[in-house]
Amino acid sequence: MKNPLITPILAMLKAQPHGLKEFDILKSLQSQFPEFSQLADDTNLQLFRQHFLIMNALYQLQSQLWQEDNLMLSIEATQIRLLSTQHISTSDNTSINNSPDAKLAAYYLDWSEYEKTDEADVARLLDSFYKGICHTGDRRSALKVLELEEDNPSKNSIKQQYRKLAQQHHPDRGGDQEIFISLREAYEHLMLQASS
Repeated sequence: MKNPLITPILAMLKAQPHGLKEFDILKSLQSQFPEFSQLADDTNLQLFRQHFLIMNALYQLQSQLWQEDNLMLSIEATQIRLLSTQHISTSDNTSINNSPDAKLAAYYLDWSEYEKTDEADVARLLDSFYKGICHTGDRRSALKVLELEEDNPSKNSIKQQYRKLAQQHHPDRGGDQEIFISLREAYEHLMLQASS
């Protein structure tokens, strides 16, 4: 099934030769097509469907451009852009089926994945993701890094302690970059789980 988002996404990519982020594409599609923001009542399922439709369009476009015009559409986590044949290295000069992201492309090109994924599936995916990044040992470690005594600090307590330590260890103020990054990681980890 041809994805109707291919044409507007191709126009965006032509207008931005240095590339776009998926978020940029999402925002542009939301402003151009109000129905794009009415794909589901559940917020998480809505975001999944928007993401799926964008990725499906990108992978369809990638295959078409390669087969018909010998152009490469680079789809990376941080940048999506068109590459002319002069920018394609010999390692890229393979068919889409042989590329490293062939499994990802196969998933997004399978419309049944879109149709069968419901609100409960998305909730399970998110829960699995959060459990994967929020281990108990990591929590204890994060509390220690931020020098927090309580087991369940509030978001406000975490923010205050992070700001205090970040000022002390910020690289621009002569602090250690690794300590600063550790503080930020601990902050992000604890804020995911914190109560108000």
